[in-house]
Amino acid sequence: MSSIEANASKSASDERLESRSPINVIQLNKLLKLSNPNLKKSQSQSIINDANDDLEIDEPIDHSISALLTQQTLSAAPAQTDASSNKRIHRVVLTGGPCAGKTTSINKIKIFFENIGWKVFCVPETATILLSSGIYFYELDKHTIDFQENLLKSLLQIEDSINQAAKHYYKEKDQNVIIIYDRGAMDPVAYLDEEDWEILKQRNPTWNEVDLRDNRYDQIIHLITAAKGAEQFYTLDNNISRTEGLDLARQLDAKIAKAWIGHPYKYVIDNCTDFEIKIARVLQAVCDRIGLQFKGFDVGNRKRKFLVKAVPEVTEFPPFQDFNVVHNYLVSNSPKVQARIRKRGQSNVWSYTYTVRFIRNDQVVETYRQIDKREYAMLYKTIDGNHFTIYKLRRCFEWKHRYYQLDMYEEPCNPSCRGLIILTTRCMDEDLLLPDFLEIEKEITQDPNYSMFNLSKRKK
Repeated sequence: MSSIEANASKSASDERLESRSPINVIQLNKLLKLSNPNLKKSQSQSIINDANDDLEIDEPIDHSISALLTQQTLSAAPAQTDASSNKRIHRVVLTGGPCAGKTTSINKIKIFFENIGWKVFCVPETATILLSSGIYFYELDKHTIDFQENLLKSLLQIEDSINQAAKHYYKEKDQNVIIIYDRGAMDPVAYLDEEDWEILKQRNPTWNEVDLRDNRYDQIIHLITAAKGAEQFYTLDNNISRTEGLDLARQLDAKIAKAWIGHPYKYVIDNCTDFEIKIARVLQAVCDRIGLQFKGFDVGNRKRKFLVKAVPEVTEFPPFQDFNVVHNYLVSNSPKVQARIRKRGQSNVWSYTYTVRFIRNDQVVETYRQIDKREYAMLYKTIDGNHFTIYKLRRCFEWKHRYYQLDMYEEPCNPSCRGLIILTTRCMDEDLLLPDFLEIEKEITQDPNYSMFNLSKRKK
């Protein structure tokens, strides 16, 4: 079997949602003992006592131990669940301009996951709650910034309250949980000038983009407003608090899209299909990110990768966010299982991820966990010396309502990675559109030579 491609913070720990199935010290110690009987007690204990000590591992770790780290997935019809699966919480934000299909999508996701036994929480849109009281932006004048500050504080408090309840179902009732947020923390930011946002961050020192955008949520789905590409269906009848016309709806959609640029798992759902299929694409995106596999459950949206000859001047790009990304592969006792850790950050504020890819029912399945700095340090002890550390500058941007990531490999690196530039996007095959300011050399989606796993291999 050919190699599987493995793609690739600081946060307020007291506010961290433990639903990410964190790899705590007890779990990691148990994992090391189960997967490596030859590991001495003093060696496994050294992880707990001092994350900076060297850890000697005589045998590779089994990253496929589902009861500890990875989620078993559903492989056939929705009704066929795996009772032994490891439970988790998935936090997904639905955002976008007015009249985009959020309400319908939320209901579709809710019904679907309830039918397969998950506990579902739906977090209402905070702005709608406040605006329905009779507040109008145009009447606030200079006090708009204060309202947006209070709006964001209210949003975070509502989310934290529901997140706390979700922990109860996850930890004490042993249930899978999905939290669906009708807009998230970066949506109020979209309505602010950059200067006002900087003022609010100074007033609230714990507010920063990496924590509010990247660490707080597992997935962002941006539904493009019907005002862009489906104008005949644009209506505000389903939300009495909204008054935007077509032009304003397009402007707001663009601002919201810009505010969320940079999240590692952002999906853009446009209007290239009819509404029913658009909603199905939203549900498929959620299932793909969680790692749920269903036969016949595919509407054609898939990941595509392209080799880029050179990076143009920054002035050629639309608004973008740059991140420093570091990948390390971990030792594993199965050639069919790949595991890696990643840290990704801006201005020395980091988010951390643990990812496992494996084969199930002839399909590649990816499971991931957001972890904290301590967990990252513990797993770092198990990096595979047969692979180079991969350093990238990742540029995230939107172009013509499509979301792209441009990875520029950096030194030190495997000699085969020097100067390597790879563009990644997700789309339906018939909807592929590549930025005209980039010089594309060729598509490499199916080329194993450009899998990150193979690119990181040391030559023997």
